[in-house]
Amino acid sequence: MASGYVELHTHSSHSFLDGASSVDDLVVAAKERGMDALALTDTNGLYGAVRFWNAANEVGVRPIFGAELHLLDFGHVVLIAKDEVGWRSLCRTISAAQLAGEKTKPRATLALLRENPDGLFALTGCAHGQVPRLVRAGDLDGARDALASLAAIFGERCFVEISDHLDPDDPALCDEMVGLANEHGLGAVVTNNVHYAWQSGRRLHDVLRCIDIGATLDDAGDRLKPNGEYWLKDEVVLRERLDRHDEAFRNARRVADACTLDLAAIGPGGRGPRGGGPWARSDARSDGALHGHSTGGQPLGEKAQMAGKERLPGFATPDGQTAFNFLYSLCQDGARAKYGQMTPRVSRQLAHELDVIERCGLAEFFLINWDIVRFCKEHQIPAQGRGSAADSIVAYVLDITKVDPIAHDLLFERFLTEDSRTMPDIDLDIATNDREEVIQYVYKKYGERYAAMVCNVVTYRARSASREVAKALGFRDETIDRMSRSIDTYHVDPTTRPSAAQHPAYKHPNREAEHGWEAPRTMPDTLEELVATMDEKERTRFPLFRELTLAIADFPRHLSIHNGGMLITAQPLVDTVPIERATMPDRNVVQLDKRDVEDLGLVKMDLLGLRTLSLVKDAVADIAARHGERLELGSLPLDDEAVYDLICEVDTIGLFQVESRAQAQALPRVRPRNFADIVVEVAIIRPGPLQGNMVNPYINRRQGREPVTYAHPSLEPILKETLGVILFQEQILKVAMAVAGFTANEADKLRRAMSRARSSADMEGLREPFVSGARRSGVPDGVAHEVFRQIAAFAEFGFCKSHAAAFALTAYHTAHLKLYYPAEFYVGLLNNQPMGFYSPAVIAGDAKRHAVAMLPVDVNRSAVNAVCEESQRTDLTDLSKTIARHRICRTHDVRLGLTSVKSLGEAEAKAIVTERANGPYRSFDEFARRVGVKEEALRNLALVGAFDPFGESRRALLWRARDAHRTSPAFARPALALPASAAPALPVLSERERVALDYRITGIPTGPQIMQFYREDLDRRQVLSAIALADHRHGEVVRVAGAIVVKQHPETAKGHVFLSLEDETGMANIIIRPATYQKFKRVLDSCAAVVVTGPLQQVDGVISVLATRLDGLDLFVELKSRDWH
Repeated sequence: MASGYVELHTHSSHSFLDGASSVDDLVVAAKERGMDALALTDTNGLYGAVRFWNAANEVGVRPIFGAELHLLDFGHVVLIAKDEVGWRSLCRTISAAQLAGEKTKPRATLALLRENPDGLFALTGCAHGQVPRLVRAGDLDGARDALASLAAIFGERCFVEISDHLDPDDPALCDEMVGLANEHGLGAVVTNNVHYAWQSGRRLHDVLRCIDIGATLDDAGDRLKPNGEYWLKDEVVLRERLDRHDEAFRNARRVADACTLDLAAIGPGGRGPRGGGPWARSDARSDGALHGHSTGGQPLGEKAQMAGKERLPGFATPDGQTAFNFLYSLCQDGARAKYGQMTPRVSRQLAHELDVIERCGLAEFFLINWDIVRFCKEHQIPAQGRGSAADSIVAYVLDITKVDPIAHDLLFERFLTEDSRTMPDIDLDIATNDREEVIQYVYKKYGERYAAMVCNVVTYRARSASREVAKALGFRDETIDRMSRSIDTYHVDPTTRPSAAQHPAYKHPNREAEHGWEAPRTMPDTLEELVATMDEKERTRFPLFRELTLAIADFPRHLSIHNGGMLITAQPLVDTVPIERATMPDRNVVQLDKRDVEDLGLVKMDLLGLRTLSLVKDAVADIAARHGERLELGSLPLDDEAVYDLICEVDTIGLFQVESRAQAQALPRVRPRNFADIVVEVAIIRPGPLQGNMVNPYINRRQGREPVTYAHPSLEPILKETLGVILFQEQILKVAMAVAGFTANEADKLRRAMSRARSSADMEGLREPFVSGARRSGVPDGVAHEVFRQIAAFAEFGFCKSHAAAFALTAYHTAHLKLYYPAEFYVGLLNNQPMGFYSPAVIAGDAKRHAVAMLPVDVNRSAVNAVCEESQRTDLTDLSKTIARHRICRTHDVRLGLTSVKSLGEAEAKAIVTERANGPYRSFDEFARRVGVKEEALRNLALVGAFDPFGESRRALLWRARDAHRTSPAFARPALALPASAAPALPVLSERERVALDYRITGIPTGPQIMQFYREDLDRRQVLSAIALADHRHGEVVRVAGAIVVKQHPETAKGHVFLSLEDETGMANIIIRPATYQKFKRVLDSCAAVVVTGPLQQVDGVISVLATRLDGLDLFVELKSRDWH
């Protein structure tokens, strides 16, 4: 039976290092203790409110929303929202305090509370509140005045808060506080100022506080809470100390009952709480077994009719047209431009989509996105939509997306239906270098009161958690460094204990999928090996270190700006969500993340930076300037055999989405020969399809090892392009429509329900309406059951075809650039780092294999960034492969830019180029006199050969750098007229030394690849080059060596690790089994290059080595691989 008591003062991990339990744990604890409601009152914000809403509704606990504000002149005060008016007041108050202060230091005052008190309950707060603080100090008159000032603002909605945490003074304090309440005609409420869900949370809370204040457990002293009483107690436990204040318990119940706010009312486009539950919004519907997993909330078609609730800001249209009429005319014009003659299919699809958009009230949503893309086009900024938006012909004819949904047989209902319970999502990829300009346009158009960036909650990962926990426990710096180096990520072991998702309080099957609950984490075994190096205190505390490092996994650490989400509201932002200052100057961020905004149904624009588009923009501009060719990538035919040859040869370094090791393993097996094949290739190399065993059946059928079969003839038109294997989410919808006779809306509901269902009972509930529908369509029950099994197996793992098609188009464009304009391609790739899987050094090696040389920095020839330069080479024998492939001869090289030099910033590089316009530099000394660069930059320029054309040795210039710098405008003090010190006779740098300096100073070798210096020794040891592996037979034990350029340890690989090694001939793929990895982990962690021994694997043209032994290879340069998990 539900308890009468409700906790009104609770901190979660979203109080940022002052709460030691997640909202999920808190609602489970509340349910365990018989509470039917719980208030969340995190510090100075509503960061966890939406997640709390979801979690509470799933377990049947009614969520109450509030915050504990820290007032400069009044200490801590708890504010609780009674209703929608209270939520607005709370958002306004938090926002005003945050914007009045600095980042993480809001400035809230009592005067600020007076501005928006409506709809709020106020509690006097914990021991840090002004009233209890004065009572403790014996200043009862001051306490009376303080309470009177708070009551003057909130009236009878002001309550005195009492708690007993076993402090000797607490009983008297509670009695005095209740007496003050009675004097003022106010009520008192019992709370426990909760900071963790269970008693065991004290140790974690202490460590979190130490992390926050920068102290250790040994020296934190009274800055920590005095005991472990701050857990979520039930009424029975609380009454052991406070039973004499029965009315205060009743008042807590009364306040809780008066709080009727449901966040579903805040965002009229919201899905409602994920998973529904007994406290889900009243309009959530359950349409039988098929729809039993409804996410709650009204369909968009119904929401469009809600009076007085505007989701979207106004959009100015010409001639007073309605938004829909203007959208309609834009679509008609766009369709004629895209298709010329409008076919019946185009006309039907366009009319259907516009009808749905009108019914859902989303015309303005599409116009906002159209307007952003129009701005980008007018300012030559590459921008294109992706994701399920590419399923829409409306998005295509508005030029928001670039993939024709008619030609590629895409399905609009995967993007939007009238029954959709969330706002549609259009992800706009924008050239990274221009993204800020687009964001500023949106700010200017809609105003900062109505637009702000969505936040990203940065959480603790294994390495950051281990460092900060160890520091709080007082571990020595050297121990912390050793442990941190040993931890790449948390290890997941699903057998250690049941996850919290399986807790009895959780009755909803969505827990794991929707809230990220996953198998418990463990720490890597290699940590145990370090215990021997610890001192006695560290060894004693090591078990606690392991426990707490795991406990704070995924705890919020701080806020950052989301990489693209921008919230636009019809009402002022602060009426809907709290905002605060971002770390970026003059930028505000809302206290909700991307998922929170989606759950509330607020209008979010995804303006995502994509460096590949910057590469494409730069390369196309370079081609126009250098060759006079206006390359229109969007108009390219998608049937160039040479492009597909390049991809099939796995010549894919730098190509969008198809350059990874996994893609390199799949491409020779799939051998894409048309655009549809690239779409499949992009889709299958994903964690979901790999986990769902969707890849091998497709490849086996493609290789002819397995027959192509269809469970029913109606499936052949749907699955023919994927050889009878369900790969795409759109196919699930089409199969349900063809076999079970579902409408597109019903089919999408089935797909979403299947992706969330976890138990056999859930799946059976979905099966029955599917089989019944198939029976009505004349499909035998046995066939229907088999089809259901197939789509159920793939529903969770399928990839969105429209998303894959949008990515595949960019992949094709980058392949075209690499094939026909390699120098321009590599320039764009280098100038837009970091991007992709590979470092600049690997890109340089790939360029060399394509006969594109990396030319060193030259103060008279280099620009700010890398540029193409006409090749001065006369021996073109090494160009034969490139010329044959291209059918043309463009002999250009890449001149490295000045900014590639370490310690030389962009401003200094621009100054060098600007000054050079007054005449070329004629000597090292003249350069130093004319240009003000730092001495270190001057030295680095000398060491990488930027002054080589002047005829002096690099060592001699290094000797003279300090004297030359003294003549520079950058040298602040006037130089004494002392004679320059004469350089002694110094040996010329060897080739090995020059390469080492390239790696150290620019990261881009202009000479031989580093492994070339070891080749003679490796040949003696019978260690093969990467290219030579192809000459050996499958199963033969071989040895191969190379620099580790990529290390992958994906969670989907069951402990396997994959390496990409590079030598002077190319790349070698290495597979390491879990046991081998553990045996040689120290080698991999400490060595930049390895010699690998193991049997050669040659399967379907894919060559790799299965490592059985790894030996470190000492390099004369320091290299760092790009590691992926």
